[in-house]
Amino acid sequence: MESEMFDFMRHIRPKVASTTYHRKLWQLRSFFKYLAGKRMNPVSVTRAAVENYLSGLLCSQQFRQAICCVVREFYEFMSIRYPDIYPEENPAAGIAFKPDKSEYLPDVPSQASVDEVFARLSDADDELRMRDRLMAELAYGSGLRRAELHRLNIEDIDYENNTVQVLGKGNKRRVVPITEKALATLRKYLLHRRASRGPLLASKTGRRLAVQSVYYTMRDRVGIRPHLLRHACATHLLKNGCSIRVIQELLGHNRLSTTYLYTSVEKNSLKRVVQASHPRAKNI
Repeated sequence: MESEMFDFMRHIRPKVASTTYHRKLWQLRSFFKYLAGKRMNPVSVTRAAVENYLSGLLCSQQFRQAICCVVREFYEFMSIRYPDIYPEENPAAGIAFKPDKSEYLPDVPSQASVDEVFARLSDADDELRMRDRLMAELAYGSGLRRAELHRLNIEDIDYENNTVQVLGKGNKRRVVPITEKALATLRKYLLHRRASRGPLLASKTGRRLAVQSVYYTMRDRVGIRPHLLRHACATHLLKNGCSIRVIQELLGHNRLSTTYLYTSVEKNSLKRVVQASHPRAKNI
């Protein structure tokens, strides 16, 4: 089964981002581990078996759907690559999910919380602390994902136009603005590194900072996960009157519906303010 799985993974590798590739690999491995534990042959697995596996997962419906999609993709590929072994009927096809109305964003840091993060980094005077501040500035100021931070090169920076070229999901490129504070931190950081080309965010040894290292550095050294700063970027822009279309372009969302999640955050925030402050909100 390992050979068939990696055959499929090699097939999808050029089509997906690195993070998506590793997520799908992990999901398939978990599914096949389940089948092995139940002594089920992957070739003759039934739809009921896939449904039982999915129903037993302690995760969100959105994540179950993502796993079901990977399993379906795998069997579609196998039925074409090995038609004499794998059945035409896909065991993951036709599995229905109830509409998920629980789509939400994690608690978005307030402006005061974000200010505290940067206050802790304000005295950055060595290379690594400057790098950490730069990551925070780019995650919050330009709304970059951790994988996008990882891929940045020094030559992607356009100092003349105050922009950076970002390689996003699906290997799609976009150009986003850089804040003045991020540029100031960038110049100080590169002055210490004495580098003009290559990876922007580097480890102690000068190698490109790995995707997971970006996450753990932000979480443990900076004190906040990079995606929370990305969420804060969008939410605070929206609160200050920025167009939802501009935010979509900045974040690199394919669908406007994804960006619209931030409007629900603002509506909930407004509701809490009204309930707490309006004289007619309380039944006294």
